[in-house]
This record gives sequence, structure tokens and C-alpha cells, in this order.
Amino acid sequence: MYQLLDYSPQNFVRTLPDAEPGFPAIHGSEIVRWTQLQQPVAADWLRAAVDFWQFHPHITTDLLDTAARANFEEYPEQIYVDLHVLTAPNVEHLSFEQVGLVMHAQGVVSLHAGSVFDGVAERIETSRGLIRGKGPDYLFIRLIEAVLKPYEHYFDQLEGELDDLESEVVHRPSQRMVVKILKVKRQLSLMRRHVSPLRDVVGSLEASAHPLIKRENRPYVRDVRGKVQAIYERLDAQRSLIESLESIYLSSVNQRTNEVVRILTVFSAVFMPLTFIVGVYGMNFEWMPELSLPWAYPAVWVVMVLTAGAMIWWMRQKKFW
Repeated sequence: MYQLLDYSPQNFVRTLPDAEPGFPAIHGSEIVRWTQLQQPVAADWLRAAVDFWQFHPHITTDLLDTAARANFEEYPEQIYVDLHVLTAPNVEHLSFEQVGLVMHAQGVVSLHAGSVFDGVAERIETSRGLIRGKGPDYLFIRLIEAVLKPYEHYFDQLEGELDDLESEVVHRPSQRMVVKILKVKRQLSLMRRHVSPLRDVVGSLEASAHPLIKRENRPYVRDVRGKVQAIYERLDAQRSLIESLESIYLSSVNQRTNEVVRILTVFSAVFMPLTFIVGVYGMNFEWMPELSLPWAYPAVWVVMVLTAGAMIWWMRQKKFW
């Protein structure tokens, strides 16, 4: 259900539930304690744990509301952030999971599912970077940054997919392209509903004057804000691109339709006088003197061939064909 990571510049201790039954304390043997709660978690257990930690009671409601938009809450002794992490960062299917982060004076409590924070835990364990020498606020910032990585990976994949789609739309437009374009449009609309609140959350964190966020670590908050803004700009750029691809597809289809209509028009124009000649000599009148002439039939063929050739020559001169 949970595990504890205690660390300082010199030490690192990982504690599993079997070693510490019941509710874990939010302060450990080292400077910072990261309490990782794994989804799913029982609502009654979570309420009791929040009460045991003496957090603000509204935090329980926020943690249990998995359908809520991403939000930022400040309390006298805690900061709460609710985020949505992209758990399937591929262009075939999108799914999101709630991530709840509570920062307090002694560390951070996280409620999440999956392995979104495995990279941060590995950096703490191997003492890579600055994280072991920083406080809870730095850990809090790095956890928010870890939530952004699946979004970045998704847009990297989508850019390659849209490049291939653009080439197909230009050279081989088909009905299949419409299905793919509409699918990507729906995905980008869904992504926008999650990225927009995420940008607001990080903006609120940057503007916060809460004492839990040390002044020395505020530049890292600005870095995270810049990454969120970059994700949002990539989202807008790819939405514009998919709309352009839709327009290009419609233009390509219209152009192909015009080509077909133009070719059919040329054939109709060539055969129209021939149809007239054949219609005249197909009438059943008694007195048609040329019908009795031996050269009449070849003469009609010569006239039709010359008429067709003249029509084709004229259309080529006018660049109709």
C-alpha cells in the first residue's frame, strides 16, 4: 500500500509496509521523508491516515476525488497539488491517472498509481543530481516535473505520426486519412482538457508565497512552468497542424474530383459532334440520297475522325487537356 523513502545528503533508507505496520509517520530518521501511497487505497484508511498526520481535513476530499480537474490548494502547514498523469503516452490510446501530492515541513506524501515517480526515486537512491541535498520543496517540484515527462513523450511520438500523415494526405489521400485525422483531433481535444488545468496549477505554484517553498528553489518552479508552457505551445501547434491537414485533404479530394470531371468533360466534348452525326444517319427517312452512294459510309467515318481530331487539337491548344 505504501513505502517510505528517507534521505539526507549522507544517507538513504527505504522502508516497506511490513517493516512499519499501521499508519506511517510523516517524519523519519533523515531530513526528508517521501511517503508513497499506491492506488488503489481504501477511503477509510486514507481518512484515518490524514487525520493521524494532522493534515487539513479537506485534503482527504481532494485525494479521493479522482475525477476532479487538476488543482492547487494552500493550507497553513501544507501545499496540495492534484495532477493528472498520462499513463499511456502513445498515439493509439490515451488514459490518465490522478496524482495527489501533499508537501509539508518534513517531506512529501504522494498518492499515485504506476511507475511515474520511479525515475525520481532512483535519483534519490543513487544520489544523482541535487535532490539529496535539497529539502521537501525541491522533491515536490521534481515530482511535478516527472508528471510532465509522459506528455513530452506523447508529443514527440505525435510529431512523427503527423509528419507521416502529412505525406500521405498530400500524395495518397484516402478515406482512411479522415479516420486518422479525426482520431488525432479527439486526442488533442482530450489532451487540452488536461494540459490547461496543469498550466494553471504550476502558475499558481509559481505565484505562491507559501513559506514551505524556499526562495532558493523558486527558480526550479519557473523551470517547470516553462516546461508546461512548452507542452501547451506544442499542443496548440499540433492542433493547428491537424486542422491544416484536414484542409489539405479536402483540397486534395476536390482536386482529384476536378481532374476526373475535366477528363469526362473532354470525352463528352469529343463525342458530342460524333453523336450528332450518328444520330442524323440513324434517322429512318425514306429520301437520304447519300445512303445509296458507295463511298458514303467511308466518307462519314472520315468526317467523324477529322471532327474528333479537330476537337482534341483545339482542346490541347486551349490547355483544357
